[in-house]
Amino acid sequence: MNTKKYFITLFSFIIFSIYFTLSGVFVPFIASIPQSNGGFKTLSSQNDFYKMVDNFYDPDEFYNFRTDNQNINILANFYNTLNASSNFDVLTSFNQAIAVDDFNGDQRFYYNSDEFIDNSQSPTINIKALQLNQKAYDFYNIEVEGNSEIAWNSISYKDNSIPVLLGSEYKSFYKIGDIITGNYYSKNTNFEVIGFIETDCSINYKNTSNITLDTYMLIPYPSTLWEVDKTNFQFESLLYFAMINCDLLPFVEESQILKNIKSISDETGFSDFSLVGIDNFQIQHIELLLFIQKHHILFIIGFLIIFILLNILCLYLFNHILKSICNQSTLRKKHNKIFMLNIVIPYGSAFLLGTSLATLFIKKILPISIIIGIITLVLIYLINYLFLSKFLHVSSNLQQ
Repeated sequence: MNTKKYFITLFSFIIFSIYFTLSGVFVPFIASIPQSNGGFKTLSSQNDFYKMVDNFYDPDEFYNFRTDNQNINILANFYNTLNASSNFDVLTSFNQAIAVDDFNGDQRFYYNSDEFIDNSQSPTINIKALQLNQKAYDFYNIEVEGNSEIAWNSISYKDNSIPVLLGSEYKSFYKIGDIITGNYYSKNTNFEVIGFIETDCSINYKNTSNITLDTYMLIPYPSTLWEVDKTNFQFESLLYFAMINCDLLPFVEESQILKNIKSISDETGFSDFSLVGIDNFQIQHIELLLFIQKHHILFIIGFLIIFILLNILCLYLFNHILKSICNQSTLRKKHNKIFMLNIVIPYGSAFLLGTSLATLFIKKILPISIIIGIITLVLIYLINYLFLSKFLHVSSNLQQ
């Protein structure tokens, strides 16, 4: 009898381990499905932007990735395909300082503080600069004096010369045609002045801070990124990473945006990125999430039916365990111990194992998954304890 009891307990443990594993996988999908209006149940983007950032937080991983020219070509393909999408605009902008030599201007153009400059032994000066692509330039509605617009189709970075616009306060120090030499993403570059930005022109940089461009150098990013060979691509490895850290301005609903980005990621082979406020889980499983969205009622009903059937099975197996204990007096005295050994411990262990396996499988754990799992476990305990109490009551009446 003991062998049969142990076998039933082990079988119940296995069945509920599978159940809690599937539950741990299923609940995050239900919690992440798009709402009926196409949006997701999550904090998405502020002011209709989606902020894309790369996931290379470890310096060694970042170095290993960018020192392989094939990776850099994958990055270029990813950006170009992203930039060609009709579902959103890629707004790339970066207010990175530029180190320049023989600078004619004064402190108002410096990126660093006077104290930093006084303590620095370097002859170069870091000046305030803003790099951006054409879509960001148009979005920010930057105005220039005269007919000094950037010829975006000619921005190729194929040589060491890049046309730039200067803020209005630069006019006391530089004129159109002047060259400012500096270091741009590790490359010695001649910045050719082609015009000046209108006075008091300002932008709401990445929706976080207001920047007045009077003391800035504006550097245009190329419209298309190119492939590199194995010889020397340090410049491109830094430039391309700067450009994929961008904002996306959407024209369609959120689920369509994520579906498009997932498709581009699969097509180009680059997936080491995140959308701030959007769970990567949603990007990685967007197709399945949309399928669950369409049939979520059936999924929920099906899961409830499975839960009911499992409890029926559990009660059936527990009934066999109780009946296998011939001595009813022992059963009444030790029913709490029997309940603990055959229900609480194995099912609690099944919950812990199933939750761990689910987390390993989908690389994600949600508080809602833990909460639902605990509620399910408590319900199972309660149902079985009520059954045990009923069984003891019936047995006592039969004895009488």
